[in-house]
Amino acid sequence: MQLPLFPLKTVLLPGNQLPLRIFEPRYSDMIADCMRRNSEFGVVLIFQGEEVNSDIEIFTFGTTAAVTDWQQLSDGLLGITVEGRRRFEVQSTRILHDGLLMADVELLDEQPPQPIPEQFDYMLELLKHVARQHQEIPDDPDFAQMVFQLVYLLPLENTLKQQLLEVPDNYERAMVLHAELIRLGVIQYVKPGR
Repeated sequence: MQLPLFPLKTVLLPGNQLPLRIFEPRYSDMIADCMRRNSEFGVVLIFQGEEVNSDIEIFTFGTTAAVTDWQQLSDGLLGITVEGRRRFEVQSTRILHDGLLMADVELLDEQPPQPIPEQFDYMLELLKHVARQHQEIPDDPDFAQMVFQLVYLLPLENTLKQQLLEVPDNYERAMVLHAELIRLGVIQYVKPGR
């Protein structure tokens, strides 16, 4: 499928919300078109370059984004909130005449909702603690939702967030996050069983 891309210096994960200020005409037009057609665009992490430039390098995995809220800001710019929906892999890109990056993407298969394995219950408790300062979390999140929300809220490097976005399996994603939480000293080493 074809998708307009919004390259950013941040990672959008499925189920997460991201506020954006739109000031470039190419993105104002893209957002207006997406809102008119009730369609999505893709958010990808910039590997090299700046958000305002067209000659950038991007990571090839991203997340589709849907506009969930918008408002005209006091400085005249458009403020939107988007929600991450589905992971995708970029197959090819081209730059349109207005500088907008278009991509042929393949939507990635997701695992069906799963309960949180017992060995990762501590992650749910950590999420409840961290989310208390930011937002509400569902009473009974599924495994992937819980991991993505925790990755979103923790102060992790974008390269690690990108790596976790690219991992196809929920259990493997949780194991990578588990190892990082040990490395950061957030938790003591505990060998999770399967």
